[in-house]
Amino acid sequence: MRLLLAVLLCHVAFVAATVVVVDGDDDVEWCAQAKCSEEEMCIMIQETQEVQCMGPKEALDFVKAHNNKQHKQRVPTPAQKAHANHCTRSELMRMGGRLVKWFKDVHSQESGADHSLRLHSVPCRAEVGWMFNQWDGNNDGKLSKTELRPLERGGNEQCVEEFIDMCDDMEIDGSISIDEWCDCFTFSDDLRHEPPCHKAKHDVDPHLLGVFLPRCDLEGFYKPEQCHDGHCWCVDRYGREFDQSRIQNSLPDCGQYASDLTEEDVAFLKARI
Repeated sequence: MRLLLAVLLCHVAFVAATVVVVDGDDDVEWCAQAKCSEEEMCIMIQETQEVQCMGPKEALDFVKAHNNKQHKQRVPTPAQKAHANHCTRSELMRMGGRLVKWFKDVHSQESGADHSLRLHSVPCRAEVGWMFNQWDGNNDGKLSKTELRPLERGGNEQCVEEFIDMCDDMEIDGSISIDEWCDCFTFSDDLRHEPPCHKAKHDVDPHLLGVFLPRCDLEGFYKPEQCHDGHCWCVDRYGREFDQSRIQNSLPDCGQYASDLTEEDVAFLKARI
């Protein structure tokens, strides 16, 4: 019989305890009575109302085992709808910073070498990449809604789901790729040094119809060629448009500002003309 789990992350990294709920659990006050220490997490089995306090790694393995069982009944995940913008950018970024802090704390308690990540183009912090592997239950290189549900379904930390869903900003297919995951957390705990293109891309909900998502280089600055809604133009690395560079229904010639476009670049731009 399938267990319904609720994971209460009683951890010092969060301002308020985060309640991660699987399959719509409402009865989270049972975890509040467990009196877990700040270094422990509270696992509740809803059917039996049994509550256990576990260390971060043990709790994560427990949730991961549950996710692996769910994959047997997995169905394709549709693209996500736009959120109602319940959280401000400031709230979302603070949420990202707290998640990175939690990733670091759990990762530091894991012994042994990290598993290698799948091929990715975006630089990835060790703890962020390690956490991706923990949630990727079927090892397909993408995090589905089923895999992310224990992390997203927050109680007091209501901005978790919105923050994670907004990481889906490259392919926008309802799942999070390794590049999307790594990019999303790059500057979560260092907003003072967040480059302009990275900030602009994460300032908007990628699921909104017609929203402009700029093309960024690996350092988070603007790529020279930008296209949206049938128009293309050239910009400097800070996003400032060059005079008389805007054209319609054709790729721009930004050769004087950039290196040659790759086939992937051309395909990406043409999809936006």
